[in-house]
Amino acid sequence: MTHSKDQFIEALIAQYKEEIEEILVESEHVYRSTIDYELLNSKVEELFACAKVDGLEEKIVWDLLHARIPSYVNYINFKTSGKRAA
Repeated sequence: MTHSKDQFIEALIAQYKEEIEEILVESEHVYRSTIDYELLNSKVEELFACAKVDGLEEKIVWDLLHARIPSYVNYINFKTSGKRAA
C-alpha cells in the first residue's frame, strides 16, 4: 500500500513540475526576458489550490517552485515583508 502511495506522490510531483513549467512560460514576456510576477502569482495560487485537492503538501510545491523559479520565492518574500513594513 505504501509503495503505491509513494508512486502516486512521485507522479503528482512530476505533474506539478510540468505545471510549473507551463505557468512560467505563460507568465513570461517577449523573448522570455522578463516575468509578469502578478500573473505568475495568480497562477501559482491556483496551483496551490489544486495541490491541496490532490493531497500534495504545500511544502513540496514550494520546494518545486524554489528549484525552478527562485526569483518568484524572492518576489513573494519581498511582497509579504513590504506589507508588514507598510
